Amino acid sequence: MRPKNTDSQARRRKSALWGAASSGVMRLAAAAVLLWLRASLDPAGFLSKLLLVAVVLDLGSIPLIWVSLQTRLKEIQGGEEDAAAQY
Repeated sequence: MRPKNTDSQARRRKSALWGAASSGVMRLAAAAVLLWLRASLDPAGFLSKLLLVAVVLDLGSIPLIWVSLQTRLKEIQGGEEDAAAQY
C-alpha cells in the first residue's frame, strides 16, 4: 500500500495534467473559431487583421501552458506543498 503522501501527489499530478490539457484544447478551439470568423471577413480589413493577431496570441500561449505544467510537476514531485502543509 502506498503512503498517503504519494496518493496525494499522484492526485495533484493528474489534476495538473488535466488542467493543462483542457486549457490547451480550449485555446485550440478558440483559435479555430477565430479563424472561422476571420474567413468570413474581407481579408484586407482591419477586423480580419485583428482576429489574426488574436489567433497568434492565443496559439502562442499554448507553449507557456506546458512550461507552467513542467514547473508545477516539479513542485509536486519536490513535495513543497506537503512540507508547507505541515506548518
